[in-house]
Amino acid sequence: MKELPAAVWLVAALVLFPLVGWAAQSDTRAIIHIPTKSLTSMPLFFGKDKGFFARESVDADLVLMSPPTAIAALVAGELDFSTTVGAGISASMRGLPIKRILYIQQSVTFALMAAPEIKSVRDLIGKQVGAVALTDATAIAAREIIKGKGIDPSAVNFFYTQSTQSSRTALMSGKLAAAMLPPPFAEETQLKGFNRLAEAKDYAPLSGIGLLASSEALKKNPTKGLSVIRAVLRTMVYMRDPKNHRELVDYVLKIHKIDSSVATEALATVMAVYSNDGTKPREAVQHEIDIYREALKITKAFTPEELEDMSYQKRAYELLNR
Repeated sequence: MKELPAAVWLVAALVLFPLVGWAAQSDTRAIIHIPTKSLTSMPLFFGKDKGFFARESVDADLVLMSPPTAIAALVAGELDFSTTVGAGISASMRGLPIKRILYIQQSVTFALMAAPEIKSVRDLIGKQVGAVALTDATAIAAREIIKGKGIDPSAVNFFYTQSTQSSRTALMSGKLAAAMLPPPFAEETQLKGFNRLAEAKDYAPLSGIGLLASSEALKKNPTKGLSVIRAVLRTMVYMRDPKNHRELVDYVLKIHKIDSSVATEALATVMAVYSNDGTKPREAVQHEIDIYREALKITKAFTPEELEDMSYQKRAYELLNR
């Protein structure tokens, strides 16, 4: 066989390698905020590790930051999406141009965890209680729990930690009397002798993790929103399949280094509140809006449609099921 001249190989290399490089860089980068690597955010980081984002040609860059910082970054265009829908709804009602576009959890999974000597919510009067931020779901839910027990929330001293991981650390070190914690942090502290005083979902039917985006970003690149939503929905379908349960438990154990029974219990808690299709019933969203309005003393009335744009979820779900 006649050998090809070196010049021909050089031309071939110049043609082929740029194409390979282009293909590797063709995925759309999506910068997505998650408040902490607890199980509430699992569909994001598990979906990335499992390849569901790559399947949608999305290079997901998951960024940890506090909810208030994330909302500011979202509005400034430094983030594409945030998962902190609690702080997001507060910002939307104050006029910031951001929308909910997907519900991952229909309810919050936080528990009010307290030091061993604290036996009831009433024991928290005059003591420090940890929440992530003034306007996020942990703080709103904590206030609703305290009110539900017949106590004025002003009788408790709230301390804002900026992340549930920091709340857990502060509680376990004795700096806080109680804190709102998600799975597996709640189960982990309970195993260590801390008391589980109340479940947030029993007092405050707030949304857990979802997806927020700025109105401007959605207009500029609607395809990115569709692709990210499809990746999350694919991940959730996989997570709900019973045959994948052991894999999920092993994944939780790998990340959190906790007891197997704790991982199983924590996973069951979050799985129970995942939305099947990325939506939430309208009456439940309206109730949530009313809770935030009362807590934040916002007089203007809002409908769910004013704070959401579920058209992206609808299109993504339709494309997913074709």
